[in-house]
Amino acid sequence: MPAVSRKVRIFASSLLIASAFSGLPGFAQSKPDEKVSAPAAQVMKTGDGERFPMTIAPLTWNLLGSGVYPVKGTDGRMHLAYTLLFTNSWPRSVTLKSIEVVDPARGNEVTGRNKVLSLKKEDVTSLFRSFTLPPTMDRANYSANLSGGRSALIYFDVTYEEAQQVPRAIAHRVVVVTSDPEGNPKEYTAISEPLSVSATEAIILAPPLKGDGWLDGNGCCSEIGPHRYTANSINGSLHVNEAFAVDWIRVDSEGRAFTEDGKILKNWLDYGAGVLAAGAGTVVEVMGDVPDSVPGKAPDNLTLATIGGNHVTIDMGDGRYALYAHLIPGSITVHVGDHVGRGEKIGLLGNSGNSDAPHLHFQVMDRPGSLEGTSLPFVFESMELEGRAPIRLDELFALVSKGSAVPIDRTATGSLKRAMPLTMDLVSFK
Repeated sequence: MPAVSRKVRIFASSLLIASAFSGLPGFAQSKPDEKVSAPAAQVMKTGDGERFPMTIAPLTWNLLGSGVYPVKGTDGRMHLAYTLLFTNSWPRSVTLKSIEVVDPARGNEVTGRNKVLSLKKEDVTSLFRSFTLPPTMDRANYSANLSGGRSALIYFDVTYEEAQQVPRAIAHRVVVVTSDPEGNPKEYTAISEPLSVSATEAIILAPPLKGDGWLDGNGCCSEIGPHRYTANSINGSLHVNEAFAVDWIRVDSEGRAFTEDGKILKNWLDYGAGVLAAGAGTVVEVMGDVPDSVPGKAPDNLTLATIGGNHVTIDMGDGRYALYAHLIPGSITVHVGDHVGRGEKIGLLGNSGNSDAPHLHFQVMDRPGSLEGTSLPFVFESMELEGRAPIRLDELFALVSKGSAVPIDRTATGSLKRAMPLTMDLVSFK
């Protein structure tokens, strides 16, 4: 995949779009914020000299990012949205029979409800996302098969009805089928070591925008749109750095994002909207001189430095940084070193950098660098849910790019406290 991606669909920005026996695979851990001990050793009584129950199997997997972080969504459910990198360390292809998320503290019983969807709302749960195919983000990018020596991603959105149901740690039971050296099919089952679930609650923020009609057109959690799909190799490590990022775009009461000619920036409802600091903190990065682009196509001459366009990064403390990207050139009102208060205006929503339509790319991350950091969940102190767009992401992008009306289902509305917007949510901020 290229180091710097082009935008696949309208306003859906990614800061970057990127022998017969092989030995024992490792079940690699992430970097959890809380140590969870492995299950107690069980001495085997077979007399073969093994001290622990072990399984030799084709797959190795590990978590991408710094942890598994729970957050409450606007659907009222707790979400664990994360990505695992799988490698087939054997020379023979494998077929994935099942992956189950299990609770080690409960005898590895299945926990939560896991389901993820493609850009076209196709069920791609527990399927490998290939690195070898062009990123269409639909079912064509996913398969139950993984060739020998190849790696692939699998996305998860494990949900629970109540916060109390979220386990302290999870593991993964993986069943695959491959052939033995004689060509006969053979099934292998392996269970990984425990992976900690963060005990840190999502940061509570004020909205970065004001008014009604704000559509979460590219965010978390079950839809694998451009943000969740993005994976890039930065300085030798693979990062999925936008899992909880949101692209905010504004629509009118009929669901239209612009009037008349969409090539004219000022015709977009959100262009020039004031962008506000969602949390107090110290400004650690500012870029303010990247030109706005004509809507319809992201520029071709972007660099790693300019991919976010004009942007502000604010250190909110406790290892949390907020990024506000694609602002209007010359509109940023803060400087590196400034302390900004919650709700303070920091710039104007624009169309600079890797953006093909005016929108605000907003995310919280665990370091000031947006490309190599881990995206962290957040919740807004309060917001009004106006409805939800009951369509596919690819349909949404097409309607917005044409200035056509985006349908909104307004059967689920009301005031929400301390929840994270989900993809396709239409909300208002006071």
